[in-house]
Amino acid sequence: MLELQTGDGPFEWKVHPLVHEKVAKSLSLVAIIHAVVVVVFLSFEPYFYGIISYAVLVASLSTFLFPSYYKLDETGIHRVHLGRRQLRRWAEFRRVDESAHGLFLSPFSRPSRLDSFRGFFLPFHQNQDLVVYYVRRHVNTRAN
Repeated sequence: MLELQTGDGPFEWKVHPLVHEKVAKSLSLVAIIHAVVVVVFLSFEPYFYGIISYAVLVASLSTFLFPSYYKLDETGIHRVHLGRRQLRRWAEFRRVDESAHGLFLSPFSRPSRLDSFRGFFLPFHQNQDLVVYYVRRHVNTRAN
C-alpha cells in the first residue's frame, strides 16, 4: 500500500458513472434512452429502426453506462472499456489541463482544434490527488 500512497508503483481504479453519479441523474438518462427508443419504434414502420436507435444510443453513451478500468504505471495509461484495451504512453503528452472531474492530456503544448481527437481524458473518481501527482510526475509539460 506504500506504493499507492507515494505514486511510485502501478495504480489502478474503476470508473462507472452510472453507479457513482446521483441516482436521479442515472435514472433520468436511462428513462430518456428508453423514451427515445419507444418513440422511434412507434414512429417508423420497420421496427428495426427502434433497435438501431437503441444500439446507437447505448454505444454513444457507453462510457457512462459501463465501467472503465484505468491503470497508471511507468509505461503510461492503460484503459479497458468493454473489453477494448488502450495504452497511451507518457511520451505522447505535452500538456495537462485539470478540471473538476479529471485531467485532459494533450499531445499539443498549446490548445489546438485537434485536442478532442488526439487528447485523452483521465477521470479521477475519488483519486484526484494521487492521479494528479502521478501524471504530473510522468508528463513533461515543458515546451519543446
